[in-house]
Amino acid sequence: MPVREMTIDDLPQVLQIQKALAFQDWNERQFIAEITANYALCVVYVAAALHTPILGYAIFHLMGPDSELLSIATNDSHQRAGIGTALLNAGIAHLDFENGDKMFLEVREGNTKARRFYEKHGFEPYAERKKYYADGENAILYVKAT
Repeated sequence: MPVREMTIDDLPQVLQIQKALAFQDWNERQFIAEITANYALCVVYVAAALHTPILGYAIFHLMGPDSELLSIATNDSHQRAGIGTALLNAGIAHLDFENGDKMFLEVREGNTKARRFYEKHGFEPYAERKKYYADGENAILYVKAT
């Protein structure tokens, strides 16, 4: 399985993916806090045959019945290859929807590519946060309950 838990040694490549996509500005200290948190699941997608093998990452907070996807990203040159789906499924696999578990996330209103991805995987929009981001863009809140 190409998805495994993230380690501190993975951070140079993870930060490179994040920087290239320019959608978030987490620093190394923030990633380390997530990797070491007992409620977080941090995973990477690895293609061992490549020189730079980490092709994507995801960070989840697994908080009992209410979990959250905090961040998911795929190397730009490998998007639409199932990597995002594999990363998302790694977090979803920890949920028990039959007993009421849910996963939440937020996404920029204008990020139609991400919104289609989440909706394809069973997430439904349920609320909006007006002017949530620093640039004034709204956030759309999603939930997956089944």
